[in-house]
Amino acid sequence: MTFPLFSRDEMAMLIGTRTLFVDTPQGTRSVPVRLFTPEQVRDKWDCRYEIDWPEGTIRSHAQGNDALHALHLAELKLGTELYMSRYHHERTMHWLEPWEGYGFPLPRGARDLLIGHDRQFYGD
Repeated sequence: MTFPLFSRDEMAMLIGTRTLFVDTPQGTRSVPVRLFTPEQVRDKWDCRYEIDWPEGTIRSHAQGNDALHALHLAELKLGTELYMSRYHHERTMHWLEPWEGYGFPLPRGARDLLIGHDRQFYGD
């Protein structure tokens, strides 16, 4: 599967993709996740991301004080969206192995939700 180098809505360059999988009654579906380069917006920076859920694509962003801050916050937001999804709660989503995590960190107050390898790498 190939993804466009640039966002559909903006001209931010794609810097990373990850494909997760969810088990549905119709079979296993891929859930591509895309992260774009941070862009300066006035005195702040935005880092956009997309998740292609089976029911549709969500597009969001995180805003930081500089590019690295925005990128870090976008990864935290992505992790939160994945861990709060119905697919996580139904235990039907996986990345490399079932119930081993998705490769994204969570904010400090939510790290008790981490599973598998995510707990090992991103836990306190």
